[in-house]
Amino acid sequence: MQVNQQEIDAVEAKLNGQHGLKAALAVAFWSVPILVLWYWLYLYDDRFAPVMLALSGAAIGIVVRFYGRGYQLSFAVMAFLAHLVVVVAAFMFGLSLGEGQSVRAFIIVGLYGAGAWSAAYIGRLTIPFEQHRAFYVLTEETPHNSSRRLRNRWFITTPLALLGCCLTLTACLIVLTGFEVFRASQSHHESRMAEREAFETRAIDVTSAHLDTLPTDEAMRHAFAYFAGRLANKSGHRYTRYPKSDYKAKRVLTYLSEERGNVRAKFILGRLTYNENGLSLIQQAADEGDIYAKIHVASEFGCYGEPDKAIQLLNMLAKTTNDKSAQDEIYSVLSVGFEQICAEYRIPDFAQMYIR
Repeated sequence: MQVNQQEIDAVEAKLNGQHGLKAALAVAFWSVPILVLWYWLYLYDDRFAPVMLALSGAAIGIVVRFYGRGYQLSFAVMAFLAHLVVVVAAFMFGLSLGEGQSVRAFIIVGLYGAGAWSAAYIGRLTIPFEQHRAFYVLTEETPHNSSRRLRNRWFITTPLALLGCCLTLTACLIVLTGFEVFRASQSHHESRMAEREAFETRAIDVTSAHLDTLPTDEAMRHAFAYFAGRLANKSGHRYTRYPKSDYKAKRVLTYLSEERGNVRAKFILGRLTYNENGLSLIQQAADEGDIYAKIHVASEFGCYGEPDKAIQLLNMLAKTTNDKSAQDEIYSVLSVGFEQICAEYRIPDFAQMYIR
């Protein structure tokens, strides 16, 4: 086959420029940024995740091509295997599909196939058509010296590329796992803070200026919420969590009893401060006509050794009140007995029936 020396020299220069060892080391290094890019795209928009099956192959092919400048089949094999390792690492880390996405298997296989083909095709250089004859003479008739160099031997470069990719990607996965744990922790902390902030905003300001703007029943609902740690809706059938504070519950009740003269608030405040001077507040509320305060005062006779008088007063109250909840409270006292009721009075209590 007649080939001019100029073509021979040009092709030989290209063959001597092959460097499989450099390509193996480069692909091991660059597989990490490729996987990180895959992870970043996944976080940015997980719809990109399947597409990276193909794009990562093209990226790896470019790396092998740029650093290896190789014409041997081993360069294509190296790129193919490096791409396979990156894909396996992505699958292990859950980057193959976006959350909630449903992608048919044949699409995944097709994208992987496109990536594998791109890696192999791009990773290996091709000889221009006009230099085919010179390439044939230098490589097919007798093996070229460049293929015998250790840096281009497939049994050195291919295992080195595989091992290097495995090591660097393992380290990368460990770092990404740590980052993912940190990100999850931050997300959990932020959600907890947002939840806490939303939780705190449910609580009302207990200054007089703000309480002046609230209707009495609304202020009473929040006083109960501060005591019980749950805010009842206006129908009293559903609840939401609420910041608990005995001090603020008493502050609202004090405002209602002193600023608005609400006898029910005075009675409840007396129940909450029973072990201090609460009984005097309950007596004041009873004198001002609060039915629950009257029930309490009547029951006190049973606590101090006059059960007959207590029963008489309670029965009289049951006949004269139309409040169904109050009547139920009276019958409860009579059925339970004064010993237990008097023990319960020493425990601060704010029953929801007081505000219905």
